[in-house]
Amino acid sequence: MSGIRLISESTYVFLNLTDNTLDDVDESLRLDKQLKLDPHSARYGLGALEKLPLGILHPTLLALDIRSMTEFHPRARPAALRGSLNHETARDFSCQALYETLSTAECDGCGDFGGYLYLLACRRVCFLCLTEKTDYLPLSRKDVIRQFGLDPTHLARLPHMKSFPGQYSPRWIKCRRRETLFDHGSAREAGIAVHGTAEAMERYALEMISKQLEAYNSRLSVRQTSQRPGRPPRSADAFDGHCSNPKRFVGIIRAPFFSRNTLSPEWGFHFLACKAHHYRRPLHWRRKYTIESCRDHTREFGEVVGGKHVR
Repeated sequence: MSGIRLISESTYVFLNLTDNTLDDVDESLRLDKQLKLDPHSARYGLGALEKLPLGILHPTLLALDIRSMTEFHPRARPAALRGSLNHETARDFSCQALYETLSTAECDGCGDFGGYLYLLACRRVCFLCLTEKTDYLPLSRKDVIRQFGLDPTHLARLPHMKSFPGQYSPRWIKCRRRETLFDHGSAREAGIAVHGTAEAMERYALEMISKQLEAYNSRLSVRQTSQRPGRPPRSADAFDGHCSNPKRFVGIIRAPFFSRNTLSPEWGFHFLACKAHHYRRPLHWRRKYTIESCRDHTREFGEVVGGKHVR
């Protein structure tokens, strides 16, 4: 079967549902109107930089972080830029890093086609990884301190964002306030660096929780009737919920793959034969494919006939 026929007869591009990622909230709340950028702020020329050849100027601009680039060129506001600006992550990665991510099709977590961008770390990710892996679950300030044995002085250096109120996840769960959230992977690496090893970090975190519980129980045993002991310290992670967890979607936008040769957007394809009832890899209905990986999929599981794989 030819590539064009395979795509047209066996696949579809978009699901008939809304994931409620940041770009959906962006569209509903018009977050582009909330950015504090003056489109007329570029009042001056390049000055001495105008003498530089484009071969030097272009790499220099690409090395700028997103915030600096938008201040330099305030009219450049595609969804990925608006998202990082509204989240206040725009100084955490460069324009070059964003370009490299957008021109790479594969999910960082599994190698499938990744149809989303995780803005906290500028990583391409697929739906299954963003809803299942801990790397894509941003953490609150308290969770970072509790899980990785960090103190507030460490947090300022970690990639973090400020979420926007809105409805997130396919379950349309409402988040009513802005919350500062930290990148899970960076926080864990920082904890290991502080404590020396992952085992030492986990041991320290458990000891701190134990001390907090002892202090809480002590307050309970001696408290006066007019004195409240406060909430007990949390000793376990909050219930995740995975694809129902709104925190997994507040830092996510849909992002097509841009071929370095054509620069045309490719959104990936779902297989019709996997649509009806498959909830596990390798035939999960949420997996997406490029033209090349579509061919690999049919070679492994058979051509699609009557909406089913037939060997």
